[in-house]
Amino acid sequence: MDNGQLLEKFVLIRGGECSMGSLEAEAGRDDYRLFGVKANENRHQVSVSDFFMGKYAVTVADFRKFVEATGYRSDAEKGGFSVIFIDGNVEDRPGVNWRHGVTGTERPEEEGNHPVVHVSWNDAVAYCEWMSGKSEMRFRLPTEAEWEYACRAGTTTAFNTGANLTTAEANYNGNHPWNNNEKGICRDNTVAVESFAPNGWGLYNMHGNVWEWCSDWLGGSYYDECKEKGRVANPAGPATGTFRVIRGGSWSFNAGRCRSAYRGHSVPGLRYCSVGFRMVLA
Repeated sequence: MDNGQLLEKFVLIRGGECSMGSLEAEAGRDDYRLFGVKANENRHQVSVSDFFMGKYAVTVADFRKFVEATGYRSDAEKGGFSVIFIDGNVEDRPGVNWRHGVTGTERPEEEGNHPVVHVSWNDAVAYCEWMSGKSEMRFRLPTEAEWEYACRAGTTTAFNTGANLTTAEANYNGNHPWNNNEKGICRDNTVAVESFAPNGWGLYNMHGNVWEWCSDWLGGSYYDECKEKGRVANPAGPATGTFRVIRGGSWSFNAGRCRSAYRGHSVPGLRYCSVGFRMVLA
């Protein structure tokens, strides 16, 4: 694939300002704590510069090309397991890696266009570095600010779809809708990356399907520090930390965790059946 064909999979996101985070009254704002950490969503002003963002999450077929070209061994392969969800329980499943789907069984060929899962933050960075080397363009993970700015696509509501997110618009656990709305479908799997309508800027599945790794370390007070500065240009998160940010929610989580402002997080070496990534081109 030449650079022109590659760029067809990206959207130019024009820089600008936005209110990052959520208002205190936004439903679902305080519903989750992981590894004993609650990431605040205190609203603050940011600006970002122009960047290109992938229309889609990186697929199983994309990641397979990387592995076949480089012999790369993912963290799941080196560690011997990945995390799956079975009947509401979290389980470390031996032998599961990027070749497998959400239940830990090997992906059928027809799911090559689904987002790759069971990849760690380290794996995502390695993929970006490989893409940069072979195309002579600089690919990387989005910052948390870039991700939210692109997800919102100019909106200020809880979702880029407006005041609600239905399972006709995104892939999440429809048994748990947002803010007492009607229940929907629970697909119990990822869907192809081009599923559903894109947001206003042409990006697919920014809500649901898979969580997406961001480049930032999670900082519990970082949003407040930004707010004190008035407006922050191109924030990139704290210099150090324990957890990397994940954004967007997934097929297995409730609608509230798919909100534009919602901040998930995980240890960079861990991998799950619900976490993938998309790239930006600087």
